[in-house]
Amino acid sequence: MAGYRKKIFISIQAALLILFIAVPLWFKFAVFEKTVLEGNGMISFVIPKNSSLIQITDTLRNSGFDISYQELKLTSKWYGLDGRIRHGGFIYSKNGKTSVRELIDFLTKNGTLTSNITVPEGSRITEIAGILRSKMDIDSASFVERTKDPAILNFYGIEGSSLEGYLYPETYNFNANDTIEVIIDRMVRTLRSKMSGVKDLLDSSSYSEREIITLASIIQGEVMYYSEAEDISAVYNNRLKKNMLLQADPTVQYILGKPKRLLFKDISIDDPYNTYLYKGLPPGPINNPSIRSIEAALKPSKEKYLYMVAKGDGTHYFNHTLKEHLEDKGKLDSLRRALRKKK
Repeated sequence: MAGYRKKIFISIQAALLILFIAVPLWFKFAVFEKTVLEGNGMISFVIPKNSSLIQITDTLRNSGFDISYQELKLTSKWYGLDGRIRHGGFIYSKNGKTSVRELIDFLTKNGTLTSNITVPEGSRITEIAGILRSKMDIDSASFVERTKDPAILNFYGIEGSSLEGYLYPETYNFNANDTIEVIIDRMVRTLRSKMSGVKDLLDSSSYSEREIITLASIIQGEVMYYSEAEDISAVYNNRLKKNMLLQADPTVQYILGKPKRLLFKDISIDDPYNTYLYKGLPPGPINNPSIRSIEAALKPSKEKYLYMVAKGDGTHYFNHTLKEHLEDKGKLDSLRRALRKKK
């Protein structure tokens, strides 16, 4: 009887040993080494911040990887990589077969965690916040709030209530883990770098850096073709010299929060940014201008223009006198009425 029990015990031990060896081998070849992608080429995909493992699985499957939630979870846990899959933009180079283990290794170590973010010229802070939210999952409200932080404004030596005007419009390559502060720093330092090229013009100007950026933002709000930038600048520079109201539509549109054809009620809004009511430059920039607009603000054309009116095709009529201005405006009004009748 004792011998029989001993044989059973040995058999159980042998079975357990086989199981102990077989199970890991099964996992290795059936799960860990399972081919989830085959072929050559490149695949790009984005894993948003705070994605769950289920959401990551869906992203991978939609990108062409034949992987299940269970395979992703089990393999990452087995290799001690659970919770370490990174977020952001990834570019995966296919080269033959890719296993589950190799994919997870890539996601935790070799991801291309950068995003190309394009900030268009003339964007406002709220618009930049929206771009960062959609491209990098940055909290837009927090971004706007940080641009108004007195400590940040003081750090960069910026007077005023926000960084409007100082976040340079450019295409940036940000790391997906970059903080709001890092993003702000890149954008402000890019502006400073661009401004260094016009230092001599700025030093000889009668306006401060903030005033020039403010004027440039108005020019940016008006210009569609940079061939007109210096003439637009001349209009506003000449009006400032004569202590005339700037009557710049973009400043009122800034108050309204959107571009639109202005009505009488709009230009009657009592706000320091309303250049139809208050003389001189508004309290600060109304958008984030390009260096081209900043250069135009510093170096207007020598024309004595005091008036301009948009033609409707992105260009303007420029006039020296109010009489000429009203004549051109009348022509445009007549054209608009004729077009409306045709409709």
